[in-house]
Amino acid sequence: MFLPDWKEILTKAWSIKLIILAAIFSGLSVFVSQTNADVLGLSPAMFAGLAAIINAGAFVARILAQKETTSFLKDTSGAVKKGAVGLLAGSAVALAATVSFVGGWEGRSLVAYQDVVGVWTICDGETLGVKKGDVRTADECDEMFEKRLIQFEAELDKCLFAVVPVPMKIALNSWAYNVGSGAACRSTLVKLANAGDLEGACHQLPRWNRAGGRVIKGLSNRRGAERALCLSAL
Repeated sequence: MFLPDWKEILTKAWSIKLIILAAIFSGLSVFVSQTNADVLGLSPAMFAGLAAIINAGAFVARILAQKETTSFLKDTSGAVKKGAVGLLAGSAVALAATVSFVGGWEGRSLVAYQDVVGVWTICDGETLGVKKGDVRTADECDEMFEKRLIQFEAELDKCLFAVVPVPMKIALNSWAYNVGSGAACRSTLVKLANAGDLEGACHQLPRWNRAGGRVIKGLSNRRGAERALCLSAL
């Protein structure tokens, strides 16, 4: 999945321009090193000077592409601003991993059904606006699932201020998607994480194994897997 502003990044970001410049100079230096003055119709002195200039240009371009410069530091056209996007919106790999993990627990149905507490559900655990008789295609479910996971992460990020490892974030996204971002944000789990007790936060997950006031074995299994994933990153 491309970033939403990928076209602007390619056309305006200094990092892209400098990488292209470095590639051009590096390519020219390779060409010059493989030819000679006679082929180019130059005197040996001019040829040597040309080779030196091109190689010097390649060196400078590589420094500009890799080191901090005033122009590069001031440019923000290709940057992901802090807090602008979450892990899932900014990383196709993280989104795919979350889809795989959460989808394995949610299951998929292209036809609306009632869950264990009687709520109409479709696709991968989607309940928003779902009613009896609703039908979706696999592609519609894929699109809906990804968008809702990104949405739930954004809602969780409004209350989860702690910086957590990627596996832990995936586990917490799975939990929030299942229990709701409102309940997640009011939880002791988030309070512990924000206080810096990440291990304690992970151990809160098994407490969320009830639906309709009773313990659900499937939820217990899911919370156990989420806790294991959460702790694996610590």
